[in-house]
Amino acid sequence: MMNIEQLTYIVEVSKKKSLAKASQTLNISQSALSQAITRLESELNVKIFQRSRTGAITTKEGDRIIEKAQQALIAIYQIKEEAKQLLTNLNDTLRISVLPGLTNPIIDTYLAFKEKKSTLKIEVNEKASMEIIEDVKEDKIDIGFIAINKANIDFIQELNFTPIIDGKILVYAPKNSALSTTNEVITMDLLKQQKFVLYKDEYVQEFITNFQQLYGPIDIFLKTTNLDVINKAVTELGAITIGHDASVLYNTYFPTNQVIPLDIVDSFDTSFRFGWINKYDNKLSAEALHFINQVNTLLMNQK
Repeated sequence: MMNIEQLTYIVEVSKKKSLAKASQTLNISQSALSQAITRLESELNVKIFQRSRTGAITTKEGDRIIEKAQQALIAIYQIKEEAKQLLTNLNDTLRISVLPGLTNPIIDTYLAFKEKKSTLKIEVNEKASMEIIEDVKEDKIDIGFIAINKANIDFIQELNFTPIIDGKILVYAPKNSALSTTNEVITMDLLKQQKFVLYKDEYVQEFITNFQQLYGPIDIFLKTTNLDVINKAVTELGAITIGHDASVLYNTYFPTNQVIPLDIVDSFDTSFRFGWINKYDNKLSAEALHFINQVNTLLMNQK
């Protein structure tokens, strides 16, 4: 069976025009070189060299075989260099955007990867789902972790969506508030009486818009993208907030000992699916895919 060594041999012999000189360069015996070339000629059923005591000259057919052999060896070299580059992942930076509160599982997994000497590099940002969707479409990021509901599923039709967990929007209130006696469920009338601090997220805004259309205006005293400010407003000012349960579940800085989650009754659909989106033609490296799979394992185990 023809192999790389045989191609290397015939190219070198064609350059040196001598088996003896080529064998010295290739560091093999002249006899072994001659036998390898003979086997190749027999396999191809083509006479590559006209051998004599004075040297080895390529035949007309041999010239064409040598030309193809040179092209093959160049291609093999390029394949090896490409594989070496992929193995080292020198330029493998994975650009990620996730929902607020979802950074910790990403970082925890990444630190574990670095301990195992992974060369993967990552860039991580926290953004609202619709911003993440637009960033994926515009190739600003490689992959994003979003929340999506039935009403907005059309926004990701042209993207690859891999659902990981299910969740919903909940109300979060301080434990020392009057809402703590509602048995983990809050009615719309009681909700309307509260003071709100809200994360600037399209789904939160959608919920508030629908709520006010049905039940009238509510007291919103602050909107922000800073989770620390929201936590402080809830724990210190007695405000309530609304958010994805997944964002709270994976946020180690969320004051769970001071805040209670409340389901909403008599409400519109607040269920979501959480998962990854990326463009179909944006293929991740094997190391990046392994990293995402490890993040998924962590997310599902903590759910």
